Amino acid sequence: MVAAGTTTTFPEVGGHAGFDLVDTVHWRLDDRRAIDTLSSYDDVVRWCNQTGVVPNGDGGLQAMASGAPEAAAREHAAVIALREAIYEAVFESSPSAVELIAHEYVDALTRSVLAHDDTGVSWSWRVPSDLTGPRAAIAVLAHELLTSDLRAARQCGDDACGWVYLDTSPRHNRIWCTAAGCGNRNRVARHQAKKHA
Repeated sequence: MVAAGTTTTFPEVGGHAGFDLVDTVHWRLDDRRAIDTLSSYDDVVRWCNQTGVVPNGDGGLQAMASGAPEAAAREHAAVIALREAIYEAVFESSPSAVELIAHEYVDALTRSVLAHDDTGVSWSWRVPSDLTGPRAAIAVLAHELLTSDLRAARQCGDDACGWVYLDTSPRHNRIWCTAAGCGNRNRVARHQAKKHA
């Protein structure tokens, strides 16, 4: 876990905000090293602000969360459930995960309004500006991801990493979440293994 109050820059290597959300768990495939960087509702708000998932900033969500800690904790738990549902739906084909995303999406739309964007040219969903806003925005992006072409969805080739991404490389042969991270570490490990063999 990340210590409370620490500022975290969240990874953005997924190619879609839904995958970037999944990637807030570091070392997903190794229970001993797993780190969840969304340890609080405030972390969820920081992630939303960094990725632009909630338009126009947080609108005082952190202050609202301070005033209603139980509600913030429920929303945090619901966002974590959505994050795990994205992973399970895409990479494990879990029907219950898809059902959760569908339910949250419908619920998000019932609490949102359809409004002109800033240019007045197109319409978009405006999620609630209360504590449920991040969950609603994440439900909409999860639905968008699940109903898109997922043939390019990949998981890092590292045995412990677990980060996920859309492979948009020219030959669609990307193996690692990042070449500088897992790619380099695995190349060095292979070289060392050959050297000592």
